[in-house]
Amino acid sequence: MHLSINKKKIYFYLFTFVFINTLFNINQIGKFSNIFKLENININGLNLDEESSLRNDLELFKNQNIFLIKNNHIYSILDDFKQIESFKIKKIFPSKLNIDVKKTTYIGKTMKNGKVYFIGNNKKFIEQKKINIQPNVPFVFGNFSIEEFLILQNNLKDNNFNLDEFKSYYYYKNGRWDLNKKDNITIKLPFTNDEQSLKQYKILEDEGKIYKNSIVDLRVPKKIIISYK
Repeated sequence: MHLSINKKKIYFYLFTFVFINTLFNINQIGKFSNIFKLENININGLNLDEESSLRNDLELFKNQNIFLIKNNHIYSILDDFKQIESFKIKKIFPSKLNIDVKKTTYIGKTMKNGKVYFIGNNKKFIEQKKINIQPNVPFVFGNFSIEEFLILQNNLKDNNFNLDEFKSYYYYKNGRWDLNKKDNITIKLPFTNDEQSLKQYKILEDEGKIYKNSIVDLRVPKKIIISYK
């Protein structure tokens, strides 16, 4: 009889201990979660309007446990913000997120579906209305890819062209370009070997044989045809 009562007491004390210990652990977990809730998001590298727009997109992470926020979820939001070229994310414990942003440079603008878009060096089209300060960049006509335009610009830079001298570019369906300079010179590049053609043009320009208001046709292999507007 005494043995049965003692067993009941042991079970009661054991249950009480487990119950109190569980409550204590739950309370500690709650305190831990509260300490590591994300409270502050610092964004560096954007103007006030851009920062406000990005901050709104990042609000969903506020009050989440900073340990449980996955970087790839933040990456996807930043990647959708088309003005950004690169970024660095740093979690500052216990409750702070620091984001350093590098904005893209604009290399041109174009028209798509009736809207004006700027062309970013990050290979993205950025709608004009999303940019506060409108950069002075050349207009690019035609149905081109940014990769094709970047290849052309790199070829120009490799051959010592000053990109600020160009006012517009025209891309044709067959994959070739016309380049229009601010001094009213038009350069007609061939479908292939445009880099070699640019070298030939540059030689003539450096020798002073290219004049204003001229059309320099490089489409015929091994020939340079110069006419005047």
